Amino acid sequence: MFLAIVLSLLITFSQDKPTSPCSQIDIKNSFITWGHGKASHPRKIVAIIIHSSYNALTSDSFDMNGILDEYRRINVSPHYIIDRSGVIYRLVSDQEIAYHAGKSRLPDGTSDVNKVSIGIEIINSKNSSPAEEQYNSLANLVRCLEKEYRIRYVLGHSTIAPGRKTDPWNFDWKKFGELLK
Repeated sequence: MFLAIVLSLLITFSQDKPTSPCSQIDIKNSFITWGHGKASHPRKIVAIIIHSSYNALTSDSFDMNGILDEYRRINVSPHYIIDRSGVIYRLVSDQEIAYHAGKSRLPDGTSDVNKVSIGIEIINSKNSSPAEEQYNSLANLVRCLEKEYRIRYVLGHSTIAPGRKTDPWNFDWKKFGELLK
């Protein structure tokens, strides 16, 4: 009987061990009910799209609740959002299609970008740059997603929707590239 209890505990604890590279970083699950849909089959994720968001509804540009309210009103969402202090929030499961890219195209011609990508928002405005903590958190998140999926592209929203989108704003791609090494 004692051996059965010990074996049961070992099985339970082994199931609790991280099974994903992203389990190694602190991600707050804050799942939302809008701006995404279920995929009809397992997603083949090949791209990470980096965006910028700010709260245009009130005087606090960096207010997370205001940003989420904006997303809800227009039925969009990224998979992840990184606040000014570098906290990463998961809003949508990686295996669901988040509506973050809109009309866009990857360099290889793929046009339904939402179906093959993960969207990551950084809270900053057109008049501010991402904080150091955000760059660090973004680099950690991208590295773990690259281990999880066969990522071919890490692009800004402006790259996949030129002329329509300008974000991520004031983003230092050189600094970000150095952090990914």
